[in-house]
Formats: sequence, structure tokens, C-alpha cells
Amino acid sequence: MIEADDFLAAAKQVGYDFFTGTPCSYLKPLINRVIDDDGVAFVPAVNEGDAVAIAAGAWLGGRRSVVMFQNSGLGNAVNPITSLSQTFKIPFLGIVTWRGEPRGAVDEPQHELMGAITTDLLELMRVPWMPFPNEPHRLKQALAQAGEVMETQQAPFFFVMKKGDVAPYELNDSLETGRICSVHPAEGAVHNGGSPFGHPPYTAVTRTEALQAIKGSLDKKSCIVATTGKTGRELFEIGDEARQFYMVGSMGCALSIGLGLALTRSSQPVCVVDGDGALMMRMGAMATVGRLAPSNLIHVVLDNCVHDSTGGQQTGSEALGFCGVAQAAGYRKIFSTDDPQALGRFIEEAQSGRQLAFVHFSIRPGSPKKLGRPTVEPPQMARRVRAFLSEQQP
Repeated sequence: MIEADDFLAAAKQVGYDFFTGTPCSYLKPLINRVIDDDGVAFVPAVNEGDAVAIAAGAWLGGRRSVVMFQNSGLGNAVNPITSLSQTFKIPFLGIVTWRGEPRGAVDEPQHELMGAITTDLLELMRVPWMPFPNEPHRLKQALAQAGEVMETQQAPFFFVMKKGDVAPYELNDSLETGRICSVHPAEGAVHNGGSPFGHPPYTAVTRTEALQAIKGSLDKKSCIVATTGKTGRELFEIGDEARQFYMVGSMGCALSIGLGLALTRSSQPVCVVDGDGALMMRMGAMATVGRLAPSNLIHVVLDNCVHDSTGGQQTGSEALGFCGVAQAAGYRKIFSTDDPQALGRFIEEAQSGRQLAFVHFSIRPGSPKKLGRPTVEPPQMARRVRAFLSEQQP
């Protein structure tokens, strides 16, 4: 058994200063200790997959991240681990608990099957792992080994934590647990225009035209994260730039990537261009974004009520008020329109006003008949975004 201080001190020494994840009783000491430390950031995710995506965004912004969650949620992280971290070769240090460990501590029945397959599942995803270093003298070597593997393979590495590996640690009652990051209470969002459900009548506006308006109104130092499918492909066709991150796979994770980026590159605008279907897959991320309220994040949802990239099936977004969700989540400025010029003006205002902003923009279904795909490979794309951001002046 080690103290939470032991692990955190060793991790900070080798550069880990950004932590994210979801709770587990096994992880309670580590999470509490991280929250109590002024020298590191902790971003509480609403699910395990979002935590992986947040860490990926933080890596793009130049930070070394630790992702922590219970193995019952490992299945929820499979998609972003395999189609985001592994595909883009974005490394992070993971800590997954081993509830239901075979021949281990007696646990609840829901952990039995996942406990039996936890390490097999990591290996099936080609994720290297080792037992959590639960003795002080093993910490330095274990972190060095994990770091070497991550550097060589450009992939995540996991420590598998058993019950009792870390001694209990309670939060310091004299500290605000809201220290997580820069958390501010919602201050009455401004909702300009649009219907209560944010679905103005469809016009002739295409996704490409919307993307042109977005790109044309953004600061040249900004970073654009385009959601999976036609959005990224059309943005690439408009004009490829090093600041543009085109999602592939990991559908619904664009917002969490943007959050990780915005928190680590607070002086630069970050624009996430989402889709209605993608956002609905992981809409809980809006709660995390609203809670932390990064002032440099602009979240645009292009809504045509269909899954355009997979054949045009309906998403059901016509029955959902995205603007109402954004307001409830704590976004500061909220806007709904189907006018490209109004969209551009709002984005310009959001950049200068430095407030977390949400834009619902209604577009028509469909895309160009001859639509190419980004020719830059995902790992190279991730590294050029990282390089672009590192070159920008604060």
C-alpha cells in the first residue's frame, strides 16, 4: 500500500499535471488528493469515454494526462481508446480499478464478468498494462516504464489498481472542492433568437456554407475541432490548415476534446463544430463544459435532424431543444439561427466577449456528391495541431 501523496509526487515529477476521470471507491484517495493539490488540474468527467477524449484534447494542448476510472466503465471507454487514442496515437496514462478481480475481494455481482475480463480487454485493445505500483520504491520505475512504452508506441498505458493499493485520503475540508479548474456559477445565459426548441425552418443553407461562415469568422490563432463524418470532410475540402482537427471514429467526443484543448490553451479560441446526432450520443459532456465554463470555447451544433454520414436516418433532434440544454448546463451565451451572416457575427462577438458560447445552426440535409476525405493521416494530423498550438503566442 502507498499513500496518495506518494503517487502524486512521483507523477508530477515526470510531468503529469492534468487529471480527469470518474469516481470509484478504490480511486477515492487519489482523486481526493489531486483535487486538494494546487499544482495540478482535475477535470471530473461524466463518463469514462469522455475522460479519454478530454485527456486527448489536453495532449493536443501540450499537457501530460492521467485518466482514472472504475473497470465497470472500461466498456464505455473502448470506442475512444480504440478509435481516438489508438488511431491518432495520442498517449495518456490510465488507472483502471479491478472490481470483481478473480480470487480477489468479494464484490457486487455486476462486477463479476468485467472483473474476469478486465486485463483481457486491455490486451484485446492492444493497450499495454501492469499492476498498479503499490509500494513506494516501485513508483519511479513503474512510471518510467509506462512513459517509455507510451513514447515508443505513442499509445495509452494502464495501471490496474486493486482494492487497498492506496491508503485512505479524505478531502481537506478547508479547501473548496470546486478548485477542480476555473469553475464559476452560471450568470444568466443570453439566448438570442431562434424558436424555443432551436429549430427555425430549414433554408437553402448547406453544411459547407455554414462551415465557410464559421471558419471565416474565427481568429487565425484559433483551433477548430470538426466532428466525425461529413463535417470534417467538408471542412477539409474548404481548405486544409494545421489548426484543424478532423475527427474520425469516437463519435460524440468532439466536445470533450475541445474542452481538454480549451482548458490547456486558455489564451486561444477553440471552436467545436458538432452535429446533432453526434452530440446526442454524448450530450452529458455539455454538463462538464458548462460547469467548468472555459471562456475561450465556442460550441457550434450543425443540426439537420439526420445522420448524414451514415445514410440520412433521423436523429430525433427535432424534438430536442439544444439551446435549452445549453442554458441548463450553464453556457453563458446561447444563439440559434439559420443565417450564415448572423452565425459569423455571433462567433466574432463570442471571441471578443470571452464567454463560453453555444450556437445552434440549422442546415439542410445532404452533402456534396463528390466529397473527398482528409489526406493527412490521423497521427500526423494530431501532431501538427499540437505543433500549431505550441507555436502560438499566449
